[in-house]
Amino acid sequence: MAEVIIKKLSLTFFNLIFFFSFTHNAKSLEIIRDIELENFTKEIIAILSGKEDESPEKINIYFIKSNEVNAFVTGGQNIFINTELIIKAEDYREYAAVLAHEIAHIQGGHIFNTSLEINNLSNKAFPIYLLGIIGIITGASEAGMAGVMVGQASVADSFTSYSRTQEASADQAAVKLMCENGIDATFLITFLDKMENFDFRNISKTQNYRSTHPLIENRKNWISNTIDYSLGCDHPNNQLLSDRFELVKAKIHGFTHPYDETKAIYNSNTDKDLYATAVANYFQGEHGKSVSSLKKLIRRNPKNPYYKELLGEIYYANNNYEEATLLQKQAIVEIEEVNDLYLMILGNYLLSYENFEKSKESINFLRKSIRINKNNAHSWYLLARAYADIGEIPLANYATAERYFLIGEKKLSYDFASKALKNIEENTPEWYRSYDLIEILEKNTLLETE
Repeated sequence: MAEVIIKKLSLTFFNLIFFFSFTHNAKSLEIIRDIELENFTKEIIAILSGKEDESPEKINIYFIKSNEVNAFVTGGQNIFINTELIIKAEDYREYAAVLAHEIAHIQGGHIFNTSLEINNLSNKAFPIYLLGIIGIITGASEAGMAGVMVGQASVADSFTSYSRTQEASADQAAVKLMCENGIDATFLITFLDKMENFDFRNISKTQNYRSTHPLIENRKNWISNTIDYSLGCDHPNNQLLSDRFELVKAKIHGFTHPYDETKAIYNSNTDKDLYATAVANYFQGEHGKSVSSLKKLIRRNPKNPYYKELLGEIYYANNNYEEATLLQKQAIVEIEEVNDLYLMILGNYLLSYENFEKSKESINFLRKSIRINKNNAHSWYLLARAYADIGEIPLANYATAERYFLIGEKKLSYDFASKALKNIEENTPEWYRSYDLIEILEKNTLLETE
């Protein structure tokens, strides 16, 4: 199984609070978080699930900063999407097609079934890297976590035949999800057409049986047949979703691609071009140009919280904490759904004042962030700082224990939880939780020594 290492980064653009390195064959993958990207993706998933008014809480979405076009699912209903896949999709419906395919894997129980199939083959010795073994939309990737290493050809043949059956099922189910929920399923074919033009390490037609997924031309045939049997799949474009997708793509391009490339592609005065170059200029150190572009965008759309969040971050990078705080508060008010990252960012800005009252205000927002997402380790880190700033050392020790617990530093978590219990107020939630942490860590230690 892949080793997970979590490292803290400084609070910079794109909400890059952490990157998670999944070590595989000396490679690592960088997972990013961005609320605009997350919210757009959740909305598409809600549409595909037939629940536009509900948030698809059961599915976890992770975005990998990578120049390879890829998407896959893992156990626990987790969907991983490479940023380059989003950039290569020319229409939001192509992106929706990828999501529909991955949702189909989850709904079809393919993760669980694959685990059973691996167990059935376990009497034959072979090394296999499980993370990312299924759900790869391109059908031919060998890179990073998507790699599948099998030691014996006979085992590979048995497994990949099983996997191809899952792919056929997932494609057919994806068509059904799209057609029944107002999205033209032919965009699954148009996206696969793009994949067919990429260089998949010269995989030939003779390797069809040994590929983890079937060849694209085969997939296109059965997708087309499924669409032909579907009734009412010729759905119109949703212009609002299309415009939002173009903005998301522009932001990602500015973040993941070289400065000169972004400037060459996004070279007009449209919203998406200004957005992409604002991001590119920010990373290039041209903060004045970024501020100018973002102010223009805000004048055009004064209720867009994402423009204000980015502008606030640029002000923060230039030590203008008042403007940064003001803009972040406006973004929180204007965003449709309050999220842990926006609250955490605001908490961080308030801490930067190094003022007692601002630190108390910061605690309020950081606690809200953690209530939304108790697994946000950086919010725990900032909360510990805020408590220390106002002299609440026992609570700072408790928050530090939670943070270390989340990042797998068991001994440090145990030490800080023990420190917290010495002076923390009894019968408070923090007091009980400190005891819980100690019991959990002691139990884990016993299990490890047995």
